[in-house]
Amino acid sequence: MRVLVTDGDQRSALAVTRALGQQHVQVIVGAETTSSLAAASRYCSRSFAYPSPYADPESFVSKLLELVQHDHIAAVFPISDVAMRLIGTEKQQFERYTAVPIPPMSVFEEISDKYRLMKLALELQVPIPETIFVPNGHVEKVIDGISRFPVVVKPGCSLLKKNGQWSKTSVHFAASAEELFRLYREREYLQQPSLIQQRVAGEGQGLFVLMDHGEPVTFFAHRRLRERPPSGGVSVLRESIDLPKPMTDYALRLLQHVGWHGVAMVEFKIDRQSEVPLLMEVNGRFWGSLQLALDAGVNFPYLLYQMATGQLTSVPLSSYQVGVKSRWLLGDLDHLLLRFFKPEEELRLPPGSPTKYQCLLAFCRFFQRGIRYEVERFEDPWPAVFEFRQYVKDLLRGHA
Repeated sequence: MRVLVTDGDQRSALAVTRALGQQHVQVIVGAETTSSLAAASRYCSRSFAYPSPYADPESFVSKLLELVQHDHIAAVFPISDVAMRLIGTEKQQFERYTAVPIPPMSVFEEISDKYRLMKLALELQVPIPETIFVPNGHVEKVIDGISRFPVVVKPGCSLLKKNGQWSKTSVHFAASAEELFRLYREREYLQQPSLIQQRVAGEGQGLFVLMDHGEPVTFFAHRRLRERPPSGGVSVLRESIDLPKPMTDYALRLLQHVGWHGVAMVEFKIDRQSEVPLLMEVNGRFWGSLQLALDAGVNFPYLLYQMATGQLTSVPLSSYQVGVKSRWLLGDLDHLLLRFFKPEEELRLPPGSPTKYQCLLAFCRFFQRGIRYEVERFEDPWPAVFEFRQYVKDLLRGHA
């Protein structure tokens, strides 16, 4: 009963490690260093270092293959997009020795590529934001179709391969046509397919799912209460909610169409005026707010392990506690610091954002009813210590 978990420096890897360890599954955590957030957990049985999947992808795959051949690994859980892509490309090789409960790479790419995903959503009549598709970086050909600014510019792919190495792309805001043209001149990855979308004002909600070759196993839904950066990004405070029917139907329409296998988070924004859920993206891997689902009663990592090893029995489609809140404390501190020390014109805050004073009051509510802290746990304290040390180091270097 051993599972290999990649990307030990990510909070989702910590959540997976704890969830499996509490079910007496041995967890081996890999990262670019032997010490990592997930490796600090009492539920990590062993940690190891591997070459950077970005800088040396071939050696990364070779290291993992070597491990699964000799260590009797029951399943491999890739945590990041780059790990999903590299392991998924060599899935047949890995499955000679272990289970890899992820979809075929062609399916993963269809869902992860925002350009292709939005095209698919239109075909399946899943609502999306007002979108202009830019297939080849020639923004001058579509500029007349932009009715108003600011706009959100999204590369189709979150990863770009160049000279045998992988790098991340970023989402950008453009407040004017001049800024938009400059973005497309300066960002090489925007010469690939990209999207220009109208910004959606409204609450972010997400549907967590586990699918077995296109068939739903279980669901979970949440809403975002605060994010880092404040303009929209990683959730730092979130809450479990009842399954919203339209959003659930749209997510299933997409995932069943492609025959999804494994875990995924389908992210929406609820348009403040129309109250229509608009598709934002699909994360075809474990997500940053995974710990919320665990605290509310849905153990996605263990269910995935059971599915991968043929032990899965019937599971309620949606049985969990509503109103549970999960707080990433240091991420929430970042949110507060950004509000106080970064100019508001740079923050690009959405309409209706709270004032700085309201942000401070909200941050100081440490003991709200139903709140759980994502990293800080009395029964497993060392990940919080590790994260705090790293946070202080980054602050001193000026990186936080």
